[in-house]
Amino acid sequence: MKRLIIVLAMVLLGAGVASGAADSARLLVIDISNQVTRALNKEPNLAERDPASMYKLLNRIVVPHFDFDATAKLVLGRYWRDMNPQQQQRFVQEFSTHLVRFYAASLVKFKDQTIDFKPLRAPDAADDVAVHTEVQQGDGPPISIDYRMHLKGGDWKVYDVAIDGISLVASNRSSYAAEIRKGGIDTLTARLARINRENGG
Repeated sequence: MKRLIIVLAMVLLGAGVASGAADSARLLVIDISNQVTRALNKEPNLAERDPASMYKLLNRIVVPHFDFDATAKLVLGRYWRDMNPQQQQRFVQEFSTHLVRFYAASLVKFKDQTIDFKPLRAPDAADDVAVHTEVQQGDGPPISIDYRMHLKGGDWKVYDVAIDGISLVASNRSSYAAEIRKGGIDTLTARLARINRENGG
């Protein structure tokens, strides 16, 4: 799970506007990667030196291109439908903050890696695609990453990522479901909130 979040952080950061053409999803991922690389090259020690500024950078760059609402619904599954709007809103807030904090803590470990962007295999009119990439490692085999993206309001948004076949949604769904069965959704949300506070959230 930790490696999943680390690699997700590397590519999801950036800005750009997507068109309806499916390949624009891939182009957005490339643009995202280039922008975060430039930002980290300018301030390579930002995460260690000034975590608050790193959080601001991530919130400005990554959050607009991630559909946290869709991810939260998929992660919680049937439990999402049992929540009231206030519970849903609070969970999405803490869940998204939790992921951003992990991104910031993990970026420094992978900032010097290179990414290979594979050709997109999807009809041009598709509104839900998988963008395939590989993170090249100098001391090991490449890590394959599939970014699940869909069109929302005319823009491409990431809602799931799979690393070597392991889905962000699926891996969190099982652990969160167990926690909800044991203590309820409010207990899960409270735990995420506590972690966020401890990490400066």
